[in-house]
Amino acid sequence: MGKRRNKKIYSGPNLTEKYNFQEDQLLKVDISEYSNNGIGIGYFEEIPIFVFKSILGEQVEVLIEKIYPEKIIAKIKKISKVSKNRVESKCEFFGKCTGCQWLHINYDEQLNMKMKIVEKNLEKNKVFCGKIIEQTVPSKKKFNYRNHGRFSIRKNNETEELGFINFLNRNWTSIDSCKIMNNTINEKIKLLSGKLSNKTQVSIRASDKTGSYLIQPKFENVEFETGQKYYTESIFDNFFQVASPSFFQVNISQVEQIFSKLQHLNVFNENQIVVDAYCGVGTFTCLIAPYVKKIIGIEESYSAVIDAKENSKSFENINYLLGKTENVLQETSEKIDVIILDPPRIGCDNNVIKIIEETKPKKIILISCSPENFARDIAKLIEKGIYNLSKVVPFDMFPQTHHVEILGVLDCNYD
Repeated sequence: MGKRRNKKIYSGPNLTEKYNFQEDQLLKVDISEYSNNGIGIGYFEEIPIFVFKSILGEQVEVLIEKIYPEKIIAKIKKISKVSKNRVESKCEFFGKCTGCQWLHINYDEQLNMKMKIVEKNLEKNKVFCGKIIEQTVPSKKKFNYRNHGRFSIRKNNETEELGFINFLNRNWTSIDSCKIMNNTINEKIKLLSGKLSNKTQVSIRASDKTGSYLIQPKFENVEFETGQKYYTESIFDNFFQVASPSFFQVNISQVEQIFSKLQHLNVFNENQIVVDAYCGVGTFTCLIAPYVKKIIGIEESYSAVIDAKENSKSFENINYLLGKTENVLQETSEKIDVIILDPPRIGCDNNVIKIIEETKPKKIILISCSPENFARDIAKLIEKGIYNLSKVVPFDMFPQTHHVEILGVLDCNYD
């Protein structure tokens, strides 16, 4: 990613008065870095100018859209120097909707940028990955990959419509389809159009593989089913029941590629006892079960454990434990060979790291959608020299956005 300019960012309360900025004022900036949410940033004096749809290295003329005390949001009027990585967006809502940040950047560059994000965060935590970090694994689907969408509802000319809120300017935009949602979700969006009375949000989960879907909340006066408790998704030959409140990965083909990578690395064997911490509905638990002696899934969500038990009926070597990982792990008496950590975005609890250091599993698999917290957890795990980081693999779980999924493999230095 672009190097940050060594400038003091003005954060006082009178930004507008200091520079006499006005909305729709024209500025010229060079895009020198990306924000944490993937937006290009240029500078006017010491002030960061956030420019959606810009690319590192571009020179742009922008119109001020919104003025904050510490930054300015602007939109492109003209690109004076165009990046070689720029492509034409395939979405009519791009720019109004900010759910995708990189539709204007060619896909190979997106993959390169995601690897650099992971590398930069590791280095910031003094973890120098060198040759062990691999290129980002591309998604088999670059569009129509998401099996879950959450939409806002607003009234537009007496008709209530689905849409998204722009996270930069807080404006709302109506949509009738989404390029990254799967085909089944887009079908449901069309069916719901004009039938959204008295609702403020809607969540749709759906599978292109199985045709199963759920829509929450329940809608009255519609000719199709809504308000379902769960839907069914398919990964390889496994079927997964997923309840509305349960976490589940949004890009199934990338889950398959992550597991295939673990198989390629020969992580599992038939003599191992494995713990799948933060196991959710048992996705990796079920995928791993045929290859190991025993696997224990730990999950604090009651609904997810119900799903997980349903999803594991064909396996005799799986046991699920309900509770926080840091509590359940401490009570586990069996010698653990491999522990899989797939925590929420906030990362692992410090007590989980402490217990791992005490019990010393032979191998740790860390999966994360947060480069910042992935790097922080890796730094903690290798700090005392008990573990060394042997492999880092970014996966493009979220094409056209700045988000990235990361697989890390750590090996214990003690027998």
